[in-house]
Amino acid sequence: RWHFPSGATIQIGHMQHENDKYNYQGKQYHFVGFDELTQFTESQYLYLFSRARTVDADLPIRFRSTTNPGGVGHIFCKNRFVDIAPWGETYVDPSTGLSRAFVPGRWTDNPALVNNDPEYIRRLMALPEIERLRLMDGIWDAFEGQAFTELSQRVHGCEPFQVPPEWEKFCAMDWGFAKPFSVQWFAVDFDGTLWLYREWYGCKDGEADKGLRMTPTDVARGIWEREKERVKFRVADPACWSATPRKDGTMGPSIVEDMGKEGIHFIKADNNRILGKLQVHSRFRIETEENEEGEVTKEYPRFVAFNDCKEWWRTMTQLRLDVKNPEDVDTNQEDHHYDCTRYACMARPLIPKRVERVPSGTFQAERARMIKARKYAQRHGISLQEAYSRVR
Repeated sequence: RWHFPSGATIQIGHMQHENDKYNYQGKQYHFVGFDELTQFTESQYLYLFSRARTVDADLPIRFRSTTNPGGVGHIFCKNRFVDIAPWGETYVDPSTGLSRAFVPGRWTDNPALVNNDPEYIRRLMALPEIERLRLMDGIWDAFEGQAFTELSQRVHGCEPFQVPPEWEKFCAMDWGFAKPFSVQWFAVDFDGTLWLYREWYGCKDGEADKGLRMTPTDVARGIWEREKERVKFRVADPACWSATPRKDGTMGPSIVEDMGKEGIHFIKADNNRILGKLQVHSRFRIETEENEEGEVTKEYPRFVAFNDCKEWWRTMTQLRLDVKNPEDVDTNQEDHHYDCTRYACMARPLIPKRVERVPSGTFQAERARMIKARKYAQRHGISLQEAYSRVR
């Protein structure tokens, strides 16, 4: 604690555990500052708002925080500051009237650090990929334990357009009542690329992971109203075929039976979670085309989502892996859009391209090796001879 002649003090404190926030109960602060805000939980951060108060109108209340991406508070910081408004612009919360802003800063904004320690940038470049993206490039779309690190709206997103009528179209659904339901419409172009062009997410406004509690009949009618084109088929979670128990102990019609009465019919989706996740990864992977000199001339994904599918982008980029089973996503999160996309990818699985093997020792094989060695040498700053000995 620092004491000033005016009687003012600056106090340094901690919140190592969740309940440590109550150590500040009954206190009064004109200014609250958080260092590395993503290392705190959202409830810890918001609780300190109740401690920010004043009896002196000349002393305005201020909250200021600094942080890097990553940590337990990554998602709430991203939602509260990074994605809420254009960077550097002030956002006023319509419910509270309080304002906030996100001011990005990168290592290039601190030339004194780089001039005094030129090796600092090299040390950042040596970090693992996710840490390097966060600390060096200030990328908020990457965090530890992220399920789909390859997903990027810059690469996999596009502005909405009129989907050609010749493309095959189909629908996928993940059911939810107390939890949100997800309905997605896809198109398949002539190259086999999957396009997500419409979404309907049954989630309460302002309440993440809270369902609308709509009946199957109402959801079916909503699908009918939103389908402006003819779809070839619809797939849904196999659990939708289970009979619905009644209060008197008898079994009522299933979800698909109720929806079928409204003219909305489904077929069972393949619900294999491990293979489904691999299909999603395959779709998100970037395909490349090279010329004869080995230069990349084209990059394109096999899955593209319209940018106006905002709930899909919000939930998919925040998915975490299951700590106990890294081969799957954590099911204790808002994964309904993901499950729906997984059903769609399994309905139209991506078939790997056949690779023609060139016999080693032939002219074609040696030429391909030389092209690969030239690219390797340029990328790693080594001689062509050394690169040639490393590649195969």
